[in-house]
Amino acid sequence: MPERMLTEPEGYGLLSAYGIPVPPHQVVTSAGDARAAAGRIGYPVVMKIVSSDIIHKSDVGGVVTAIESPEGVEEAFRTIMQNGAARAPEAAITGIIVEKQVPGGLEVLIGGKTDPSFGKVVTFGLGGKLVELLEDISIRVLPVTDDDIRTMVREIEGYRLIRGYRGEPQKDEEALVRIIATMARQFAENPQIREFDLNPVILYEEGASVVDARIIVGDTAGGEAAHLSVRSPPEIFYPRSIAVIGASASPNKVGYSVLRNLLSFPGNLYPVNPSRKELFGRTAYPSVLDIPGPVDWAVIAVPAPLVPGVMEECGKKGVRLAIIVTAGFREIGGAGVALEEEVVEIARRHSVRIIGPNCLGVMMPHQGINATFDPVSPRSGDVAFISQSGAIITTVVDWSLPEEFGFSSVISVGNQADLGFEHYLRFAEQDPMTRSITLYVEEIQDGRSFAQIVREVARRKPVVAVKSGSSRKGRAAASSHTGSLAGSYDVYVAAFRQAGMIPARTLRDAFNLAELLASEGYPRGNRAIAVTSAGGFAVLASDYAEAHGVDMVDLPDEVLRELNAFLPPFWNHANPMDIIGDADAARFAALFDVLIRHQDFWDIAFVIAVPTTLADPAHVANEIVRFSRNTEKMVVGCMLGGDSIRSGLRILRSCRIPNFAELEDAFKAVGTILSVRTARSGDLPRLPKPDWCAGGER
Repeated sequence: MPERMLTEPEGYGLLSAYGIPVPPHQVVTSAGDARAAAGRIGYPVVMKIVSSDIIHKSDVGGVVTAIESPEGVEEAFRTIMQNGAARAPEAAITGIIVEKQVPGGLEVLIGGKTDPSFGKVVTFGLGGKLVELLEDISIRVLPVTDDDIRTMVREIEGYRLIRGYRGEPQKDEEALVRIIATMARQFAENPQIREFDLNPVILYEEGASVVDARIIVGDTAGGEAAHLSVRSPPEIFYPRSIAVIGASASPNKVGYSVLRNLLSFPGNLYPVNPSRKELFGRTAYPSVLDIPGPVDWAVIAVPAPLVPGVMEECGKKGVRLAIIVTAGFREIGGAGVALEEEVVEIARRHSVRIIGPNCLGVMMPHQGINATFDPVSPRSGDVAFISQSGAIITTVVDWSLPEEFGFSSVISVGNQADLGFEHYLRFAEQDPMTRSITLYVEEIQDGRSFAQIVREVARRKPVVAVKSGSSRKGRAAASSHTGSLAGSYDVYVAAFRQAGMIPARTLRDAFNLAELLASEGYPRGNRAIAVTSAGGFAVLASDYAEAHGVDMVDLPDEVLRELNAFLPPFWNHANPMDIIGDADAARFAALFDVLIRHQDFWDIAFVIAVPTTLADPAHVANEIVRFSRNTEKMVVGCMLGGDSIRSGLRILRSCRIPNFAELEDAFKAVGTILSVRTARSGDLPRLPKPDWCAGGER
């Protein structure tokens, strides 16, 4: 069916069939008919132009409101027809709709669109003419439950108007939920509805009414992309032997960099180059078929036209995983698409799995593997990083070294001709060295499959994601408010949240979150305490907690009595706890002992330490480590300063406890985590705290 927008009368008819309230109305084609219709409907009335070619009726002078008399009806009819002819001369005008002008109330928007990656989504927000200006909306990927809908209604800033604001009566929230639920169900079940925009929906103290409806119908496309369904066995990511096909002695060749990076691999490493007998002191072989032993991985760095032949040889050799770093496939279009399809067909015939093509490669620091052409290798850690950009990987790895940040794995997905995000997520889920996962996402083809996998993985290990493409530049003109508001980026973020992922705006934020969750896990609640020896930071902690939705709880009387027994008499006796600037590590330790004994009143502890002559940063750091390891609660390190605290930072880092150099970043990270915890209460992973220190040893 060709895509078209239903006329308003057609839209009203559809909504009425669904049981959704709309105003009494009638379509007319003459001023006399309009006068008669208004008399039957009852004044006041609204009159609107009826045309599938006109999206925004007000823009062409096609709407007249508050008509109180028969003479006004006739005048409005003539005015609308004249405006339509003058301002939209190409539009086919089928008539004018006369409808009852309903009483004023709270105007909201209910919309739906078909996203190319995730399929059908529903939106809700404040409506009326200011909808794009306010941009106060929430989004959900279908299907949704009534509880999901209540949550999305309550998460917009404007929910205060529904609840009753400054003496205004409370609006009928359940009537609103019923309308959204009905539209969501019909939208999900009807493949012909591509997009809809109910704006405004007038919400009253009792009931609601839709007073403007744009519904676009046609053949639904998008959100149904197919992907190879064969599951990759996790053991393929633990090779005992690697061949580098296209290995080179020339430093300006990719094959040189890959082979050099793999020299520290503890398994068998085989250079493959028909023109060389030896490379880097290792025997080189003319073909993978000439290698005497088994080959688990093949890193392929030959020109694209040679890759199909190499893949045939890898298949015959029994290679389990081919990492194709070569470019020149689907990403260039045309012949590149056909070449990639040929390579995939060969791989499937031989049961060889593929990473790439057109990828940077793979790093597995715990296994001594850097199968990339990145000149540096990352430290071992417990965060898996899966990226759709090789350049992002090289930048992040370079940043991670001075930050002493480590990874369990780093995977460049490339074109995802075979293995994709879903497979790598499954690997990270079962990998014992991975405690949290970070994704850099540009585009997901099969959003439904991706979301389902993430939902399952995120129940076991935290998943953080950065999605590029948040700007509006280049976004196609939208046919409705819903289309303009629920852009691709917004749908991705909504889908991420629904699946239990934590969306992050920046890579630094993402790794702060991933590192904190890898060390401390999700908090059981949002009750927070803060400890500091600096009064100014105690005040800032209160400010940041309020700004980021962190609840600073009152101290119980028993805790106050125990703290008063050893703290100076002029400490602030409140939370955040200012234990005075002369605090040393022993005072921090005594306070931590109290908090360890009384873990029932708090879920998150911020430890804020600043440089002083009395507190050795190394001793304070050791006490933070002890505190964290003796509680299942979240302990957030905030050792602030420069060179003078580096000894403490090294201790925290060696014991895998993250530290936030900026205090607000700590509260921002925790607030972000709490927003996901609230959305998925009781459905989040509880990893035991790691028991390693000093270089990552268990």
